[in-house]
Amino acid sequence: MFKKYDVKIKEILSSKPSETDWKSVLEDHREKIDQIQHERLIHLLVTIFVGLVLSISCFTTIVTQNLILLVFDLPLLLLFLGYLFHYRNLENTTQSWYLLEEEIKSSL
Repeated sequence: MFKKYDVKIKEILSSKPSETDWKSVLEDHREKIDQIQHERLIHLLVTIFVGLVLSISCFTTIVTQNLILLVFDLPLLLLFLGYLFHYRNLENTTQSWYLLEEEIKSSL
């Protein structure tokens, strides 16, 4: 959903058609920023939670010296890394949309 919108808004800004209603484009863009900020917050909380569970799991594995617990640690590590990369993508997209908002404002 966000990738399609990203392509769409960049096309609008690159062509800068004269008949474009920039106020409505700005309103729509701000709605999308609100949506991605909410998504980013939820993913931040989930990433923190998974990181906390991973830390507790690894600590338990080290303290008990029970190697069978590595069966839980490895999938948690992979899940945590996946969330980190996804959150990084959301953060970078949000930052680029702030710049696009400034560009839209300059077109008003």
